[in-house]
Amino acid sequence: MSEIETRRDQARSRQQQAVRAAAPVFVRACPGAGKTRVLVERHCLTPPGPRRSGRALLSFTNVAADELRDRCSGDRPDLTTYPHYIGTFDSFLWRYLVRPFLPATPPWQHVLSWDQVPAAVVGWRKVPLSAFDFHYDPATRRTDVTWPKPGTHLMNAKDTKEDYIVWAEKKRDQLWQTRGYMTGHEVRIAALDHVRDVAVTDLLRHRFFEIVVDEAQDCSELDLAILEHLHQAGLPLVIVADTDQGIYEWNDARPQDLHAFTQQLPSRLELNGNWRSSPSVCQLAATLRPALRGAPDLSVGEHHALNIPVLLLPYGRHGRKISGHLDVTDASEAFTAFAAQNGIAPADCLALAHRNNAIPKPRSRPAPRLPKERDTQALAWAAAVFAADDAPPVARSHALQLATALLSEYWHPQSTGPLAETLAAHDLTPSAMRRHAAALLAQLPAVDATPARIWRSKARAVLKRRLPDSDAQLDSPKILSLAKADLETAIRSLIGLPEAAEEKKRPAFVRSSTIHQAKGSEADAVLIHLPKPQDIRELLEAWADPSTHTETSELLRVYYVAITRARRLVTLTYPYSKHADVVTHLDALKVDHRVEITAPPPAD
Repeated sequence: MSEIETRRDQARSRQQQAVRAAAPVFVRACPGAGKTRVLVERHCLTPPGPRRSGRALLSFTNVAADELRDRCSGDRPDLTTYPHYIGTFDSFLWRYLVRPFLPATPPWQHVLSWDQVPAAVVGWRKVPLSAFDFHYDPATRRTDVTWPKPGTHLMNAKDTKEDYIVWAEKKRDQLWQTRGYMTGHEVRIAALDHVRDVAVTDLLRHRFFEIVVDEAQDCSELDLAILEHLHQAGLPLVIVADTDQGIYEWNDARPQDLHAFTQQLPSRLELNGNWRSSPSVCQLAATLRPALRGAPDLSVGEHHALNIPVLLLPYGRHGRKISGHLDVTDASEAFTAFAAQNGIAPADCLALAHRNNAIPKPRSRPAPRLPKERDTQALAWAAAVFAADDAPPVARSHALQLATALLSEYWHPQSTGPLAETLAAHDLTPSAMRRHAAALLAQLPAVDATPARIWRSKARAVLKRRLPDSDAQLDSPKILSLAKADLETAIRSLIGLPEAAEEKKRPAFVRSSTIHQAKGSEADAVLIHLPKPQDIRELLEAWADPSTHTETSELLRVYYVAITRARRLVTLTYPYSKHADVVTHLDALKVDHRVEITAPPPAD
């Protein structure tokens, strides 16, 4: 048996241990370890047939929960319905630990943030309640309120910062206790209060024979306090995490807290077989981890024999030295060209940065205009964004929200209340409605040179086919308004997309996002932009300090996430002024790298 087959057998064996391990258990899974496959296979071992209790599979994003649901629904659709539950951690808390135990009044509402509540403003300056931070201490059960960025709100004001903090606390209590609004933070406080009740945990123990928490490195202090009470109450927990990818300290998600909690679990497994990345990517990522865990993960996937050096693309000038890449856009286009030389298409590339304003952007790519109304233009905009490979996550999310609201208006034209109330009144969950909206957008006609009048007619036909159920009878849809002057205008021009001829002239560009938004994604080639000398200095200082690593530094965890998105190639781009420092550091780590300060030759 070859060495790679031996390593693969070892990786598969560890996966099977995780599939069959008895709960409670903690599973540390490295990037690309196939943890989703492990969780799905574990769930599929559930015997078919009627059951009184089920398994809860929880993650922290709708995307991750939807992926688990989709993978489980193939051969075993029964695993996605009662008595099992697949969803987000937030929705699980609301559904099973909060809402059933609240009094009948007021009319309780779970909102994503205080920005969704018009009345959530404070003082004469109407400061949004979301501007304040509310920290709840599980031990003392007290809430500490802070206002991190008063900004200009206090300029020429007779009221002090302390006044606004007091008002913020009172406003939050009024909206919560009197009017029934609860954000995720208030839901967690209530869940923690309820989970201390033995009667509540007894109900939950009879309802679920196992609770699986995926991406547990994103658990906040309150989340872990809730899980600790569930564990002490005897609920079998499966905790799956990679603490090196914990990048939400701003939300009180700290690796040391998760480590302390998992020490209470009697069993621990390690998945270190990386089916995603090449050995060079695994080696680079390992340099960010503590010395005791500095060995690279085992590369066992299709790129196990591939070792492309780290590509360095400095740009700009330093003294008399001038790079062949004048700015980050030049470097980004060079990255695409070098990736192509290794057989990597632009669609398989991903450009990342720590902050939104540092994400590499194409030189000229007109974006469709964001719609203000829910009309023909808005639906065309949503369809164009949803179909675009390089659409930002925020734009895709907005497109789904727009399509969800429009579809709800079509199905339930008499409803006048908030969307959440409309869905609840018709027994529709937000996730189910979101899937209907995604299907609608996928079936709409292409946003091209078709006259807007014809495109609207086709869109209405698609809408009419997407009825809420087989028995529903709807008249021809009267929605999708369109100005008379725009009837014969090409639908792509109406939303601000360039003509097809101009589209072909544009250079290919890659997907891009912040590192936080890219968590969970992957690409053959990843470009990481460090825009400021201070950014590079802070990263290199933390990277070179033996006492600083992914267990102690969120900064290093952020770049660990960025590096481990790559399957084949990692590229760093930064101002030329810090180039020597980057090279010196990589040489000290014995990381193989390649420097390019000139543009690659044009493709034939």
